[in-house]
Amino acid sequence: MEVQYESNMFSAGSSWIWLQGEHAANTYAQFKHICRTNASGAVRLSVSVDGQYSIHLNGVWIPSSQYGDYPFYKSVQTVEVNLEQGENVLEIAVWYQGEDTSVSRAEMPGLRFEISCEGEFLCGSGTDTLARRMPGFETEGVENITGQLGKGFWFSGRDGGPWEKAAEVQKEVVCVPRPISELKTEDPCGVRIISQGVFEAGEDEKPGLRMQHAGLFFREFDGITKGAAFPCLPSLQGIRLISEEKDGLYLVLDLGRIREGCLKLDLTCPQKTKVEVGFGEHLEDLRVRSAVGGRCFAVRYTSGPVREPFIYRFRRLGCRYLQIFIYGSEAVLYYAGLLPVSYPVDLSPDFRCADHLHNQIYRVGRDTLRNCMHEHYEDCPWREQALYAFDARNQMLAGYYAFGEFTYARENLRLLALSQREDSLLELCSPARVDITIPVFSLAFIWAVEEYYRYSGDAAFTEEMAPVIGRILHRMSRQMSGGLAMAFSEPGYWNFYDWQPMLDGQPLRRDGLSAPSADAVLQLCYLLALQRAAAMYDPKRYQQEIASVTAGLESYWNEQQGAYSAFIREGEQMCYSQLVQALALYTGACPEERRDSLSRTLTEEGLVPVTLSSSIFKYEALLMEPERFGRLVFDEVADRWGRMLFCGGTAFWETDEGAGAFDRAGSLCHGWSGIPVYLYGAYVLGVRPAAPGEWKCFKRDNFGIYEAAGILKTPSGCLRV
Repeated sequence: MEVQYESNMFSAGSSWIWLQGEHAANTYAQFKHICRTNASGAVRLSVSVDGQYSIHLNGVWIPSSQYGDYPFYKSVQTVEVNLEQGENVLEIAVWYQGEDTSVSRAEMPGLRFEISCEGEFLCGSGTDTLARRMPGFETEGVENITGQLGKGFWFSGRDGGPWEKAAEVQKEVVCVPRPISELKTEDPCGVRIISQGVFEAGEDEKPGLRMQHAGLFFREFDGITKGAAFPCLPSLQGIRLISEEKDGLYLVLDLGRIREGCLKLDLTCPQKTKVEVGFGEHLEDLRVRSAVGGRCFAVRYTSGPVREPFIYRFRRLGCRYLQIFIYGSEAVLYYAGLLPVSYPVDLSPDFRCADHLHNQIYRVGRDTLRNCMHEHYEDCPWREQALYAFDARNQMLAGYYAFGEFTYARENLRLLALSQREDSLLELCSPARVDITIPVFSLAFIWAVEEYYRYSGDAAFTEEMAPVIGRILHRMSRQMSGGLAMAFSEPGYWNFYDWQPMLDGQPLRRDGLSAPSADAVLQLCYLLALQRAAAMYDPKRYQQEIASVTAGLESYWNEQQGAYSAFIREGEQMCYSQLVQALALYTGACPEERRDSLSRTLTEEGLVPVTLSSSIFKYEALLMEPERFGRLVFDEVADRWGRMLFCGGTAFWETDEGAGAFDRAGSLCHGWSGIPVYLYGAYVLGVRPAAPGEWKCFKRDNFGIYEAAGILKTPSGCLRV
């Protein structure tokens, strides 16, 4: 797609720079530049890097961060800072991830910055900038947190080496201003010590496994502390921990709820001491689950006798609990926890009713959405932090009601569009480079663009997305054969539809072609994408294809089952799921004479149930008959999401199985599960767009939810219902 950009983001006075002869992945680099001025005052500092950075000006941290981007869409963050008269020291620390993951792309490393005042260049990056490997951090031997996130960190206290002149590097980029607001970093959150004692480490090499398998020996709080009255952090005087037993001291810390932020450690030890920090969302193992399925939810730090508070600003951790291993007999702990980081949203929109459970589901749903909003929408803050089109579609719909946020949604859609591949589908995640993709997620992108247009009224963006959407639909049309949508059989395509057997498209990676399969979910998702494209553009253009795809669905119908099959393989219909029936109703592909029985079938046992991610289709299909099924839908919302609350959840889960899902790697905070926020606004309050950008309160049904009222933020202003 064509990128609109500002050609003057940087002047000719600055250049891209990096370390001399150093291009290794997982490199921490430190840059220092002296800026001299004749008078104090406010100036503009513009920065762009490959990776993530942290800025200090005259020793003071400057809130600023790198937006996820591409070389042809290189984000530049501009902030206002104050210079002092005379010499000013600008220090920028950069973490260059340098590998393809679900959250990053391996590009040439580089940093560019400049300071200007009223359009006049004052100073900028170049060969007069000093550079060195950043002290403290190891490059080699650092474990991946997950394959999706990439590396954790190991702060060993190593020497950073001498300062030398930075090297200029050649980078072909197109610069654009940061398109969304800067993230907000808060003061350290309150933390409570909920378990403590000593540990006996095992023989495992990786810190996550060591923490997972270590022997933990509980000791009373006053048995290993000297003079500490309360097990709470931060502690001004510090909590002194002493024990000569085993291999060292352990602590389990509770942050109160699932949070996302920068890890801060503030402790001293009599001598150089290894510290390991595990992080997780629960204590189902009677400890933090720091290792599961090859993942390593633990990082390494080195403490010493000098108090030097440490803040890791290059990646957020998402967790509720921390587990600390101190490999020594003595320490003074002032703080261990997070500096919460969030995207600034308007919290004035609200929903309330006479039912406390539904009120709490709304609030926790809104919190879950916020937990998964940073540089872009995230599927989950603990395990991946990745932008998926399918997940984001749910997050956007709920977010329109929770925050009235349109700019953020638009820029996420743009980021997804920029990932379009040579085969016309989108990358699995964005901005990333992943070796597989999920075809229906590219179709979900089209649904989301149309919904953004419907809720925002932004016709210009819809036109900007037209070429991207056109290429996706053209590619999908090639999967149609004899009126049936054929699964992508080549390696590199994951035919995923829902987290249920067969529908999950396993195995997701294969060496050769898969057996031919006609897939009803793919066909219905394609149909929905065609319908949404017709709503945005010329309906006549898509009329014939819509009719053909709709007619082909008849091949999946099984009269004996009274339902559509999910697959046709070797001429045999197989797998009957709620998702397929819901999509058939939702798209209108189901003939009128079947709607009554198919809707009833959707509420009965016997079909493969939808998981949380796809439940929105079931609920919206049933809410097409609100008088008949509305109460059932919201009773199920109360049961399903209420169960998570009664289990102690402070956010909503990835699936109904919670932490036990995916071989004990299930997320307890997942953005796609904010669906109830959308349902409350669109159906209980009855507010939906009557025309693009024009929200209207339609006929309201109470669905057993009484005295419902709310405040919504629409493109034309505040709407009270």
